[in-house]
Amino acid sequence: MRLERPAPQALVIFGASGDLTRRKILPALYNLFYDDCLPKRFAVVGYARSGWDDDTFRKHARDSVEEFSRRELDEGRWKAFEELLHYVPGAFDEENSFKELERRLAAFDRAHGTEGNRLYYCATPPSTFPLIVERLAESGSQDTASIVIEKPFGRDLESAKQLTAVIHEVFDETRIFRMDHYLGKETVQNILVFRFANSLFERAWNREAIDHIQITVAESLGVESRGSYYEESGAIRDIVQNHLLQVLSFLAMEPPRSLEPEAIRDETVKLLSAVRPLEPEEVVRGQYSAGLLDGEQVPGYREEADVAPDSDVETYAAVRAWIDNWRWSDVPIFMRTGKRLAGHATEIAVVFQRPPGYLFEGVGLPPPPSDHLVIRIAPTEGISFDFQAKKDGPGFEPEPERMNFSDGDPSVTPDAYERLLHDAMLGDQTLFTRRDGVERAWELVEPMLDRPGPLHPYPAGSWGPPEAEELIAPREWHAGGTEVEESRRP
Repeated sequence: MRLERPAPQALVIFGASGDLTRRKILPALYNLFYDDCLPKRFAVVGYARSGWDDDTFRKHARDSVEEFSRRELDEGRWKAFEELLHYVPGAFDEENSFKELERRLAAFDRAHGTEGNRLYYCATPPSTFPLIVERLAESGSQDTASIVIEKPFGRDLESAKQLTAVIHEVFDETRIFRMDHYLGKETVQNILVFRFANSLFERAWNREAIDHIQITVAESLGVESRGSYYEESGAIRDIVQNHLLQVLSFLAMEPPRSLEPEAIRDETVKLLSAVRPLEPEEVVRGQYSAGLLDGEQVPGYREEADVAPDSDVETYAAVRAWIDNWRWSDVPIFMRTGKRLAGHATEIAVVFQRPPGYLFEGVGLPPPPSDHLVIRIAPTEGISFDFQAKKDGPGFEPEPERMNFSDGDPSVTPDAYERLLHDAMLGDQTLFTRRDGVERAWELVEPMLDRPGPLHPYPAGSWGPPEAEELIAPREWHAGGTEVEESRRP
């Protein structure tokens, strides 16, 4: 975390009584305050329909920090932090409903010295984004205001363009921060340093040395209470279009000309422009049925609350992608995501080409397996490299060994929301998606949204439908993370 202080400003959280604010935003703000990373002159204003006052919001914030912060609450710091917290009740769908909010913000400019600078955070359902922007337009949002919106950025290419057009009526592109929290994870950012600060790996980061790449986002949880949302999204819209493609763009892009935000974003968009559209024949869609997970019987997707009994929505997607450029020509990229899988793991596996086996076959030994590099993003963060070394004893039998780097204690490592909130306050867009990147990602997934293939069932507690094994054959999926690979190998 950089210790640079943002300029004085007020942060307005729309949806301040919601789950995202409780679990992520308020704990992140507390930890930024704890680390002395917030502006010297700062105010937080919560806005939602709930008829709370300042005291109620502060109590809600304290509860959220005690439950979800990576640090224990410090009474001394908390007393100073809660003085920054304020609340304004109101709606989004009524004309001029932000008048009271603007009046309070003007008062905070005088009381807190926030100088009229605003950062608006839309921690609300996507359907409210245009309404919020419309209300801000009525209130005469200043040129010094910026806005943060959470994914999904539209439901398809056309709606993404429409959303951007609405937001551009009030905010210039340089003041729009499209939040994909995966880009705030320490290990995703570490990809840039790992690749470009190590000549050994950068020289091997191409079709000459790499056989294929796998990116996995596996969840053991089902849809929980989000059945109605998932019925509208599915795994492709929820994970593939944003998280997986954004991670791929960092992993496979060309070296940027500098570490300036636009230099990095130029290369990520250029990489997405080289990815072939994801055709239905390159995709396996699945949906979890009832099954056993950690010894407990769990229901199938169609039995979850707010899910249609004949739903055709995918809870699993495996994709084979291709990048048409010099570096990655003919190297398959396999991506998969799913709910109710056998383990929870988000990881990248870079599998190198298998060495010639004649040397070992000549003495009756099996050929060594491929070396592979694993970048772990969740639940723990780190990098490991599996390679072959001589087995102890006589002869030259190879056996696998592992070098492992861990990002350490999660209570010390800043949460993704801490990094991204801090960057948005600074006006640094490096880790936020740009309009052309969002639209290109929708272009890539549109073929499989327009012409969805068959839906394959898989039992909860498995690693997905068997058709996904056929997609990657003759290769095999990496086992879903070092934490689960030995006990739950698919």
